[in-house]
Amino acid sequence: MHRMKSRMVAQPVRSKHVAIYCRVSTAIQEDGSSLETQEASCRAFAAEQGWTVSTVYREVFTGSELFDRPQLSKLRETVRRREVDVVIAHALDRLTRNQAHLGVILSEADYAGVTVELVTERLEDSPEGRLLQSVRGFVAEVERIKIAERTKRGRVARTAQGKPLPGGKPPYGYRWRDANKSGLDPDPLTAPTLQRIYREYESGTPLRSLADHLTAEGIPTATGRPKWMPTTIRCMLRNPAYMGQARAWRYACTRSKGGKWRTRERPQEEQVLLPAGTVPALIGEDTWHAVQARFTRNKAEAPRNNRHPEESLLRGGFVRCGYCGNTVIAFVHSAGLMYRCCVYSKDIPGCRSSGILVKTLDQAIWEKVEALVTQPEIIAVQLERMQENQATGADIQGLDRQLGAIEKQRVRVARGVAALDDDEAAAPLLLELKALAAQKRQLETERAAAEQRFVEQTERRDQLQNLMEWSRRVAGNLPILTYA
Repeated sequence: MHRMKSRMVAQPVRSKHVAIYCRVSTAIQEDGSSLETQEASCRAFAAEQGWTVSTVYREVFTGSELFDRPQLSKLRETVRRREVDVVIAHALDRLTRNQAHLGVILSEADYAGVTVELVTERLEDSPEGRLLQSVRGFVAEVERIKIAERTKRGRVARTAQGKPLPGGKPPYGYRWRDANKSGLDPDPLTAPTLQRIYREYESGTPLRSLADHLTAEGIPTATGRPKWMPTTIRCMLRNPAYMGQARAWRYACTRSKGGKWRTRERPQEEQVLLPAGTVPALIGEDTWHAVQARFTRNKAEAPRNNRHPEESLLRGGFVRCGYCGNTVIAFVHSAGLMYRCCVYSKDIPGCRSSGILVKTLDQAIWEKVEALVTQPEIIAVQLERMQENQATGADIQGLDRQLGAIEKQRVRVARGVAALDDDEAAAPLLLELKALAAQKRQLETERAAAEQRFVEQTERRDQLQNLMEWSRRVAGNLPILTYA
């Protein structure tokens, strides 16, 4: 009887552990405390259920990429390791607006036994609920594309009317002509400074000296900051708008294979020349072309300034500044060959433009190289670390599971359509088929990219393995090797 009573005592129920995910698209929204509002609503939702919040992931990110969102990637890793029981977000579009990416997230959560909850809406595990998710994700994605199209059409229409593309601020030396920003007029406060920059650079003043003079005189920059940067002045000196030649669509933003955005100047035939008078000239054409000729001349003559090319160029690009991270150059000093932060880095706050003798740093680096070459077990540890951190395999598995789930769902829906004779009743199923096809194409693209990253990681691991084998071979020749 006593044993029976002991078995009947209720065991305490473990509180579910929750991960909260909050996201806004821009830093302006973050300043408006949208992240705090989302977190507060998610915490209140968890408290109503009696759940314990374990961690919060907060992110400022715009766009549709899945693998480029660091906080979401950390959340997905937490889900894969089954470290939480529930993931809470304020709304579906805070997780993603892309229906294919939503499928990946939900598929990974289902596979790990983790529940996804939304504060403002319900994710029901039913055929109707899954259809609603697909339709909602499809509509959100279409709306994002439409917004981008409307924005581009508006910008194209504006340049077709001969108006410059509006920005936050007009170019330095100008002010907007009217409230509609239909053109530019000289700014009486900044135009004389711009003309002085062109005049002094044409007469031979270096960019750095120009920046130092303007800073010393307390002349504010276009952003209001007291510090002038040589790169900022260079951009002003390269802008043809200052000689009255206004062009729209001068620059294009492209995404590299690594996912980084890069800005490049379009060829002139792709640019749009605006009508004369849209931007009045602040300097003459002869002055502008003389400045461009000096840029060309400086570029051509730069290698002649290097009196010790073998000693300095062989050391280029290997050392980084510990304060700002910029490239360090090697140059001849009275004390001997020295490393020093590159010419622009001293304009970066916190950078001291420090230098160090080449023989001092080279000796320390060579000792490190000797330690690596003569102790291949150090490289072996790095190989193990790379294998532990290789997460793309899990990404590929998650994508494969989602592709399989979508194919099964597509077959079921197709059978449902075939069994119906009523076109009106089959319409929602046809819409779901279309959404599933779009998801499949998107996932196949994502899988190809993930597989490519996996291959690149494998190649880097192989290179490290080859380095370890090479180290064993050359360890005996270290005493006779020179820097070259």
